[in-house]
Amino acid sequence: MNNKFLKDYLASRIICEDKKVNGYDKVFYKTNEDLLDIYLDIDFYDKDVLSVQASGDQVLTARFLDAKNVDSFDINRLTLYYFYLRLWSIKYRDRLYPEVEDGNKWMKRLIREVEPGSEMEKKALDFYKMHLKKNTNIENMFFAIEAQEKGKTLFTNAEELKDNLSPKIRFKEMDLFKKNKVNRTYDIALISNILEWAKNDDKKLETACDNLDRMLNKDGVVVCSNLIYRTMFDKDRERDIFSKSFDCERKGRSYIYRKK
Repeated sequence: MNNKFLKDYLASRIICEDKKVNGYDKVFYKTNEDLLDIYLDIDFYDKDVLSVQASGDQVLTARFLDAKNVDSFDINRLTLYYFYLRLWSIKYRDRLYPEVEDGNKWMKRLIREVEPGSEMEKKALDFYKMHLKKNTNIENMFFAIEAQEKGKTLFTNAEELKDNLSPKIRFKEMDLFKKNKVNRTYDIALISNILEWAKNDDKKLETACDNLDRMLNKDGVVVCSNLIYRTMFDKDRERDIFSKSFDCERKGRSYIYRKK
């Protein structure tokens, strides 16, 4: 068992006890964004996409809309384990989201059917097996499900995603507000409302802008969806910072940045 896997497992145990661990957090069970509102205006076909992992809905949407490649990133590595749980729920149970509110009974039945197709998928399977053996309440890994704002996805049932289930995903543990090296570039970056985490820090926003500029191909697009602290963006601080590399287009609660 490698140190990174063990660290993830132990951190998730602490998270389930409602305690904080640096670099980890609870996971979003499903998107709280209206992906219909903005994603339909983006051409994903045959594109290379970098998406925040989060609940996995952004990644699955990009695949659903025929992106050529979809890589994911997150500062919280627990989102990667949850993505595999999403894939298994779709593949083996025809459900868009796993059942996590029945004391793990559903989860135990699901886990018995999983046949991992990659080393990382096996690690994800071992991750949940260890939790189930310790009787961890898996529901506690998530932010309060019922209290979460309801989002909208382009897909409405698991069958629509059956062709998008390749478990061999590329995931990068990455903080957008720290300088990052990238080995490949992308046509589209889906970053949700990540910029709000640095809403009062111009230097962090500048670093995020520089990272995205390096990561994107010519005419690349950054999609910032479901912004909550809209007043900050209305004052043009963040748009001014990004204006050196991007043209900004506003759509309701969202922004699209197009690389100059």
